[in-house]
Amino acid sequence: MDYKTISLQSVDNTIKVITLNYPSKLNVLSQLFFDEFNEILEFINRDKNIKVLIIKGSETVFSAGGDLKEMLDADYEKSYQMCVRAQKSFESLMSLEIPVIAALDGLVYGGGFEMSLHCDIRFCTPETVFKLPEVDLGLIPGSGGISIFSKFFSISDAAYYLYTGEQIPVEEAYKKGLVQKIVSRDDLYNFTLEFAKTISTKPKESISTIKRILFAGLFSNVDNCLKMESLEFSSVLQRVGKERIKDFFQNKKNK
Repeated sequence: MDYKTISLQSVDNTIKVITLNYPSKLNVLSQLFFDEFNEILEFINRDKNIKVLIIKGSETVFSAGGDLKEMLDADYEKSYQMCVRAQKSFESLMSLEIPVIAALDGLVYGGGFEMSLHCDIRFCTPETVFKLPEVDLGLIPGSGGISIFSKFFSISDAAYYLYTGEQIPVEEAYKKGLVQKIVSRDDLYNFTLEFAKTISTKPKESISTIKRILFAGLFSNVDNCLKMESLEFSSVLQRVGKERIKDFFQNKKNK
């Protein structure tokens, strides 16, 4: 596949790597980007051999966010459609049955930050710059920068960064659980890849079921999530778990 703003590589049959690859434009999320991104997501969704997806930027830029030139030229209806399109693209990312890991370095602004919020797990470097700077342009985040961001930070903490557009310190992002590891720039990709390889050895059905329940919890109440957990636990146990448990006890017996 040959794209202008993005590239897709295979580590093996089970791990794919999406690279935001338009550094001359700071990997902005243009309409061309979403054309290419959506096509790749459809491909990944169809390939049942894929177990993990990694998303990373190019060199020291993950993404500077939405394409301001396109926004400037958009009337009300077009700007609304652009926002809805970004939401649906990110929803498709979040809805993938496989884990999605974001390797974040350099600029992670606006829409790029929102994309990362739709990933399962985020690793970053000490040099990563998290920002939701829309307020400085008379804008607001439109694809999760308010609703999903506030699931990680308290309402007041989220309000602070949204109202000011200030940088979110990496240490604060780690403390709040927004990122799971802070890794040196030189080691970020290899660390992410090794983690992906570990996850790829787990039963895919168990992982996808856990993911479905986790993300349902973002938008549902606890009672519904607990009911969902019980139903899905019983289902996965019958389909996959029992064989794994038998293997566990057999291996333990043979030691």
